[in-house]
Amino acid sequence: MGGGGAAKGWLGQMGFTKSGGSINWYPGHMAAATRAIRQRLKLSDFVIEVRDARIPLSSANEDLQPMLSGKRRVIALNKQDLANRNLMHVSNFEHSSS
Repeated sequence: MGGGGAAKGWLGQMGFTKSGGSINWYPGHMAAATRAIRQRLKLSDFVIEVRDARIPLSSANEDLQPMLSGKRRVIALNKQDLANRNLMHVSNFEHSSS
């Protein structure tokens, strides 16, 4: 059947590593975007960081946080209409950078 061959090809595209089978799930377009953002951050004095209001802490890009720590920034919460208002605390985001 054709399904077995498709699955084998799909697994081959997942990029298993030599160290024992970890899957490299980070798509190339995301890596390219991260590199572009890093280059632009070097030239920026001020950053507007957009996060998902439903998951404001975990939607932060941890790879970029070290570069953002020295920048003046505003954290904008997107999708606030979908967030649980009882759990949202805007004060958690005030003074997030010095």
